[in-house]
Amino acid sequence: MQPPKTLKHIHAELKEKFKDRTLVLGSGDLDARVVFVTDAPGPHEEKEGTPIAGPAKKLFNKLLKNAGLTPRKIYVTTAMKHSLGSHLEAHPKELRLHATFLKEELKTIAPRIVVTMGTLALNGVGLRQPLDNVRGKALNMGSYSVFPTTHPNAALTDPVSRAQLEADFTKLKEIIAAHPF
Repeated sequence: MQPPKTLKHIHAELKEKFKDRTLVLGSGDLDARVVFVTDAPGPHEEKEGTPIAGPAKKLFNKLLKNAGLTPRKIYVTTAMKHSLGSHLEAHPKELRLHATFLKEELKTIAPRIVVTMGTLALNGVGLRQPLDNVRGKALNMGSYSVFPTTHPNAALTDPVSRAQLEADFTKLKEIIAAHPF
């Protein structure tokens, strides 16, 4: 079995593979026990070069605080490493290609919990389930648990999504408290 690649190596491979794209790479604590995976970067994320940005980042940071986490103690990445542009969905072949890099990233970080924020993020870690069927549930994936929820962008305009997201982060706090790292 090969040892996990370093993030530097993974990022270099991404830059080589997607030379013509503006990439948004993961960032945060390389020893994080909790990793957040978002869908694909949008205009705010591309501009700031971070996986979550703009108004969604403000909400995300508030949710982190409520869950007892800080931005310094987590790692945040994306299922797709570049914007989808005018497309609303990623082509399955493209998602599989990006999922390869995401899985290497997760193997390198070795988190205990992976929080997927959005359907694309859920698919990126290998779960082909409707988000509504698994949202707010901890799913054992072997070396880590996946905790699917909605993306903060959805909660910015939809009060129902916001209430679900807040409830999910409360549940996440309980899961973390029950399984200290």
